Amino acid sequence: MTTATLSGTNKHGRLFTYFLIVWVVVGLIQNYFSDVSGEEAYYWLFSQYLDWGYLDHPPMVGVVTSWGYELMPNALGLRMGMLLCNVLTIIVIRKTLAIQDDKLYLWIILGCLPVHVGAFLVKTDVPLLLFVATFYYSYKQYLIKDDLKTVVLLALSIALIMLSKHHGFLVVLFTVVSNIRLLTKKTFWLTVLFTVIFMLPHTYWQYINEFATIKFHLYNRIDMGFSWESLAYYVGIQPIVFGPFIGVLIFAACYKNRVSNPFNRALRFTIAGVLIFFFISTLKVEFHKHWTSILTIPFMLLSHEYIYDKPKWRLWLKRLSMISLVFVVLARIYLVYDFFPKSWTKDWDVLHHWDTWGEEVKELSGGLPIMFNNHYERASRYSYLTGDIVHCYNTFDYRETQHDLMTLEEDLQGKRVFQINRFRDTARYDDYFTQIGKGIHYRIIDNFRSFRKVKIEANADDLEVNAGAEIALELTLTNRYDYDVDFQKLAGKKVYLNAHFLVGLQPKHTAQIEVLDANLLPEQILQKMARFRAPSEVGKYDLRFSIQVEGIEAPINSKKYGVVVK
Repeated sequence: MTTATLSGTNKHGRLFTYFLIVWVVVGLIQNYFSDVSGEEAYYWLFSQYLDWGYLDHPPMVGVVTSWGYELMPNALGLRMGMLLCNVLTIIVIRKTLAIQDDKLYLWIILGCLPVHVGAFLVKTDVPLLLFVATFYYSYKQYLIKDDLKTVVLLALSIALIMLSKHHGFLVVLFTVVSNIRLLTKKTFWLTVLFTVIFMLPHTYWQYINEFATIKFHLYNRIDMGFSWESLAYYVGIQPIVFGPFIGVLIFAACYKNRVSNPFNRALRFTIAGVLIFFFISTLKVEFHKHWTSILTIPFMLLSHEYIYDKPKWRLWLKRLSMISLVFVVLARIYLVYDFFPKSWTKDWDVLHHWDTWGEEVKELSGGLPIMFNNHYERASRYSYLTGDIVHCYNTFDYRETQHDLMTLEEDLQGKRVFQINRFRDTARYDDYFTQIGKGIHYRIIDNFRSFRKVKIEANADDLEVNAGAEIALELTLTNRYDYDVDFQKLAGKKVYLNAHFLVGLQPKHTAQIEVLDANLLPEQILQKMARFRAPSEVGKYDLRFSIQVEGIEAPINSKKYGVVVK
């Protein structure tokens, strides 16, 4: 290596070091002064109840946020682990690049939205991207030398991907598909063995919780049905997810990169496989734009390799990254300080001064225990701001959340409860509007009762019925509480067994089956023949059952069953 080469390498190394210092300082300042969002507060709740799993997410987001908040119980502490993961991701990707060119790499970083977001938000995708990066680094080493050290690191990366977000496994799957010969190697199966061992605690948690996360993803996704709008949104949003302005250029660079080797083949297969997988899923379920962010690492690796020795491409990348940087910096400043004209932001969601909202809710409740309807983010935000952990009561036309695995609802039984509804309902709720403009739709419930943990199962898979016809199904009710349940001892309140037909999250038809009057011991099973009418309109529905206490919204007591009304 010549003296000039060494000098250039050292210069680039210093540039990268200076960049990281500035990146971290900016992240620390922003993380301290930005309000914690409702989603971040929900993950904060995870960190307060560390476990090997949660209803809708693996445990990593709780682990990453817990230690920082323990050291500093504020927004900076909450986000500290995320910032660390973000910085480590940047470092690991740099070590995986085919060609060391820090100037080009830093321009890609500055123009890439997922990398920015990881520095200042608590998101499940942030640790996921770190472990996807370590997976590719390990796989690249594995292709060179598959010794025990590399095998263990590769297996650990796979396990950590799965413990961050389950769909991250697509990265592993398409990597294997890209190199089927891996199946003939002993070290591949040794990697599988180590991965299984690393995943045992999470697997055991799933087992003792009746595979709650798997059931959630199978039965709680919103069936949106086919629409051209959903497909257009999915296709159109992809360049923005990885941009907002360099996305098209990055896509083009990856497509034109013709360097052929097993590692690049894995990157290409992953990009194609993930994009096709979520394109197909968009035909049925609601798509969340951050799902494809796992492709950030393969996009960065392939595009960097292609653009490296092409001056025109480098110039356009620099220009587009500078434009992206202007918008991203303005957005990041806005998260800290509300400087935009009110006329611009009047229809935006409120991002600032939520601490006053928490104080107003607490004062309005008069010290009563609080329960939010169908708003886990709002319930979590209140808990974060006040330190009072409150319940989110999820109704049949919503979805389950981590609150449903906790004992918060049991703690409210028989108490006078301050209930806050998600939407305005002037017939049953009073209104109060806070300083930040957020309405509180509330009422007080005396002697709150619910039976959400009495589970209902039905033999109703692939059900087809005529419009308006009578449906007869055998239902199995199981008391999952650790205490007796008596549907009669409710101070005169009746308990109804209901069947609900939904399209997406919209209730279309509710049938009241009967009034329940049984007494169930813990784990006792009650079987009933339910008879009720199908909707009068033809179409595809989701059927869900509930046990509703008179005067309270019907909760979720069963999974959703697909029904076709002819």
